[in-house]
Amino acid sequence: MIRMVEDVGAPVAVAAIDLIMEEVAPDYNQYASYALTAIGYIGGYLSKGGGFVKQLGVASLPLTARAIRDLVKGGTTKVGGRLTFRPIRNPIRQTAFDEFADVRVS
Repeated sequence: MIRMVEDVGAPVAVAAIDLIMEEVAPDYNQYASYALTAIGYIGGYLSKGGGFVKQLGVASLPLTARAIRDLVKGGTTKVGGRLTFRPIRNPIRQTAFDEFADVRVS
């Protein structure tokens, strides 16, 4: 039997918080997912808040896993759909000073 508040309400609340945080404060979106997961699992462990709080932690776990993966992966940020950090393909090898003409940038 599906319990509407616990089984449907908690994932809807997590999705709504994720979408709102992504629009309002994208820099703090990962912290919101950490907080939701911590509140859910700690509240469930301490038997506080009932099934809704426990399901809140369960529903927010994929968001937390994605945030941790992105943090460990390298932390590249996206701006406008393009990666911010890019390798330099053709570095400038010119110099105005003759004594630095043989210096190579690696």
